[in-house]
Amino acid sequence: MKVRYLAIASCIGVTILMGAPPAMAANHECVAGKSTAASYTWKFKAEANNIFQDIQFDAQQARYHADRLQTFARDGDMTWDSHADQLDELKTEVNDMGAKLCRLETIRRVVAPWQQKEIDRIASTLRLMADSTQDAINFGNTHQRDLWLASYRTYANNIFADAQSLANSVDHAVEYARTSREYHELGHEMGSPSD
Repeated sequence: MKVRYLAIASCIGVTILMGAPPAMAANHECVAGKSTAASYTWKFKAEANNIFQDIQFDAQQARYHADRLQTFARDGDMTWDSHADQLDELKTEVNDMGAKLCRLETIRRVVAPWQQKEIDRIASTLRLMADSTQDAINFGNTHQRDLWLASYRTYANNIFADAQSLANSVDHAVEYARTSREYHELGHEMGSPSD
């Protein structure tokens, strides 16, 4: 089994085609993607929080698949097909998060400063994760019988570390958004002005 393509797109990033000849890889601006209900009412901060929740789910799935890949990398008896299945899942999750990141980068200038920092953190970590996933795919496609080598285990470990970091960061952002919303709602119920 050959894992073919990983395309992560962000509005400020590049699209990466993995397993494709270098001539096929090209820089692309992402299409901002579909707008959510919040964006039609100019509630970009709420839209960003909703996208954080979507990315949270993808990041948790990526952490799960990265954990499995890391486990497989420690087991010399696992076939390339097993590794490729996990890498294919990771590729899909990275691409999904890349599309959501594109929308976040589109609205970045009109969201809260803490949301801007989270968008930057997601972008940075997701690019690292995409690079490590690309490296693992390229290595596996050319060295299917050498998955026990330290270089491949390093790729798997990096993917897991990035997935773990991303999941934790987005978990905190989602929790902060929820707590902040509850604070403002409680202040409104008590008749206290809140920021």
